[in-house]
Amino acid sequence: MTLVTETETDKAARARSLCEQGLWPEVVDHALDWQLETPGDARAFFYQGLALAALGRPRDAESSYQRALQLDPHDFKIWNNLATLLFEALNRQAEGAQCLAQALKLDPGNQLGWANLAGMNGQLGRHAQALACAERALVLDPQMVEAQLHRARAAQMLGKPEIVRAASEALAQVPLEKFRRTR
Repeated sequence: MTLVTETETDKAARARSLCEQGLWPEVVDHALDWQLETPGDARAFFYQGLALAALGRPRDAESSYQRALQLDPHDFKIWNNLATLLFEALNRQAEGAQCLAQALKLDPGNQLGWANLAGMNGQLGRHAQALACAERALVLDPQMVEAQLHRARAAQMLGKPEIVRAASEALAQVPLEKFRRTR
């Protein structure tokens, strides 16, 4: 009799499926089993963090993301999720923005990351940085609604009506299907 073990790809697919179904306690259980079998796989800790955050346990989620980063400091998704957790759930906005800036060093072509960093910087009152990040996102995707909105808000706060007008005109040209939350 041959024992068939679940591959790392299968484990990740199962974790994704459980997440899509919102079965957060099951995701935690699956991640814990995965960690026992493969303690060096950052994805097991990533999915555990994702589930713990969804279960309203942000401090535990932070610990899981930090462990995942110890195992794989080059994973954009881990940095991105930790940044969002710090910024939104743990009220550590500056640290969250720093994490997202680190993620963007790893993946400077991630337009959603740039748009999110623009939003974070705007909320921190860093309007010049918000504008620069929004413009980076728009270089990558000129029809990205959230980036145009962050650009317009930052420009408004900086007293640059010509940029607000340009963003408004650009938004008027964006197809309706692009007007959905991308986060």
